Amino acid sequence: MNKIWLILICLFLFVLTGCKDNKDPNPDKEPDIPPHECIEGEWEFPEGTKCLEEVVATLKCSICNEPMEVSIKKKPHHELTEEKEATCSEDGYYKKYCTECDYSYSIPSKATGLHEYKYEIFSEATATSLGLKQKTCVGCGEQSKPVKYAANGFLDHGKLSVVGPDLVDEHGEKFQLIGISTHGLQWYAQYVNFDTLDALHNEFGINVIRLALCTAEGGYCEANPERKEYMYQKVVEGVKIAAELDMYAIVDWHMVGAEDPRDKNPLFYKEEAVAFFSRISEELKDYDNVLYEIMNEPNGSTTWADCKAYAEQIIPCIRENSDAIILVGNPKWTADLNSVMADPLRGYTNLMYTYHFYAADHGNTSQVRTAYDRGFPVFISEYGFMNSDGDGDINPTAGQSWMKVLNDRNISYCAWNISNTKGSASIFVHGTDDIYDVSDSNLKVWGQYLKAMYRKNAGLK
Repeated sequence: MNKIWLILICLFLFVLTGCKDNKDPNPDKEPDIPPHECIEGEWEFPEGTKCLEEVVATLKCSICNEPMEVSIKKKPHHELTEEKEATCSEDGYYKKYCTECDYSYSIPSKATGLHEYKYEIFSEATATSLGLKQKTCVGCGEQSKPVKYAANGFLDHGKLSVVGPDLVDEHGEKFQLIGISTHGLQWYAQYVNFDTLDALHNEFGINVIRLALCTAEGGYCEANPERKEYMYQKVVEGVKIAAELDMYAIVDWHMVGAEDPRDKNPLFYKEEAVAFFSRISEELKDYDNVLYEIMNEPNGSTTWADCKAYAEQIIPCIRENSDAIILVGNPKWTADLNSVMADPLRGYTNLMYTYHFYAADHGNTSQVRTAYDRGFPVFISEYGFMNSDGDGDINPTAGQSWMKVLNDRNISYCAWNISNTKGSASIFVHGTDDIYDVSDSNLKVWGQYLKAMYRKNAGLK
């Protein structure tokens, strides 16, 4: 009996103990910090310590707040940074200041004086009516007069491609590029700027600019590194300005061999071309307004086999970064489409073959007509109505016979050239320093003729 009572008492005590509240008797106690190695911390300075004052400071663990080191330290500034970029009309600055004392440091920057324009579209251009747009400086708000524009630009037609013999826009519709080429950028890079290209776009109605990067005669392949980089950046700048102005741009590897006989064959500067087109196609891979012309005017003893061998090394460099249209030249100053038709490049897309003519000397249009009619895509990347040396009187009759062939087939073309040289092929009056004014008084006969012809094509009255 006593054993039974003892068992019952033990059970009672067990149950009683298990039913007690198991909560921590001190709920406000901070939880224990798990074991760790104190290796990171922050310096703490005595209250009232001034900036840059040497005092005894304590390095405390950032986890457990225990002292790790005690040393004499200078209290640093508690710095904040402010920055304002200079605009065309307002100064800018770079400034540092301390929130705990009167320390401040600033570097002023003067207003650039260079406007950065953006266009506002008031009314959209259509296939049958002109649009209206106005440029405004994003820095100072300066505005130009509203200008009329045609629906022939990049914004309306987007990325271009080649279908059969035709250039087509992003909607699959036949499209024609009509524009002007710069002269060699080692001499006339000043014309590659927003205002000049803007004036040509609005007043001539062009929708493409050809950027002639000469390889020799002090050009890209012969220049010192600084000058070489300058010319490279002018090409990049030209493409970007063109995109902003609703235009397309041709990057032209302008070998010609006028003074350097080695430059007659594209293979001579092949390694430089590989490096150039690899770099620029990577840099411009997001710009859908760009076309690449990989050789200008092979001549002398250069054969189509040479041109093909060169093209087959350059095209893959571009294709690693871009499927943009590539323009391929041919022998006899890019006037030998017959050799192209006999042995064309194969296995590539978005290729066009260039042809150059100067109407006073080149009256025979048969190669261009035959090539297009046989399904070969042709692009006239350089032409004039004067002699092939870029001088002499223009021949409107011969020139217009060429225009009919090109316009009837929707073949694109770029005139030579934007400069103020002595020859009749430059559009600006010889000797003028005005690179922005495209009024008739500042243009040669060729410039005036192009302006009237192009405006009519674009529907600009």
